[in-house]
Amino acid sequence: MEKDLKDFQLIELLDIKSLLPDYSDKSDEDKEAKEVRNKAIAKIYDAIAKKLFNEYHIKKGDSTYDFLEIEFYYFDKGYKDYITYPRTIGKGNWFFHNSGMDLSFESWSEKGFEKTSEAGENFFGGILIRSLVKDYKTATIGPLKCCWKLFDSFCAFERRVNELPVIERKPVETKHDIYRTVRYIRYDKDKAAKDYGVKNFDSYKEHLDLPYRYFIKCPVLIELKNAPYIKEIQYSAQPWKTGSEEEKVS
Repeated sequence: MEKDLKDFQLIELLDIKSLLPDYSDKSDEDKEAKEVRNKAIAKIYDAIAKKLFNEYHIKKGDSTYDFLEIEFYYFDKGYKDYITYPRTIGKGNWFFHNSGMDLSFESWSEKGFEKTSEAGENFFGGILIRSLVKDYKTATIGPLKCCWKLFDSFCAFERRVNELPVIERKPVETKHDIYRTVRYIRYDKDKAAKDYGVKNFDSYKEHLDLPYRYFIKCPVLIELKNAPYIKEIQYSAQPWKTGSEEEKVS
């Protein structure tokens, strides 16, 4: 990563494997190598988050959707974030899964979409879209709701312009303060051990505690924080309910 990450195009940053230091000659127990790789991934996540929140939005028809919350997931043999959904897909594609949808990284998985307990040569991941705001007015809160909102309906018989959502540059960049905290993940220890292997549980748990959820303090999220007992606006996955202190992205 000799070039400053801010100078990369967004689509280039989505090819994480090509940006990371080589880990092939290091053992899983090499703490120094793990620390270097963790820091490199955190820097890439920060760079992508800054671009998505400040430089890009999603365009669908006549409406625009700005990002409010996103979460990062990435897995390879040197960075075993086992909660990540496996996939084989090109960078910059939408990827749909049980939790919602990702803007996908360049990804390849030997077992396709099956959960894996062996790292092998796999590398895959993406950015979960957690919350959006439409036309600076109406918020869609929660990853499945975001997926339903963006892909609510389109013609099944022909391609029509503007029916599908596309990520595009904003005409004017914004300057949001961006924050990060731990991701909102509910897990069962026994199920995780079964899905990913008992020997991999420590790595699984270690990555759950890393601050890879990013958000901006849009008024609608502040409203949720300040009025947690109003049923109509409850959001069980509020960023401040993770149990972790938020950090401002520099």
